[in-house]
Amino acid sequence: MGDPKVKHEEKVVDDHGPQIGTWFSLGILGIVIFATFILMFSVYFARL
Repeated sequence: MGDPKVKHEEKVVDDHGPQIGTWFSLGILGIVIFATFILMFSVYFARL
């Protein structure tokens, strides 16, 4: 009796969760790449 309810809840999460999680992960990845670029750029100019 408990298993169908859990499967139903997982299906609801699967319908909405991955899209939001994907955009969130892409945003975090973009921020990390951008921050790394700025860091490398600033270190390069600091040596000039």
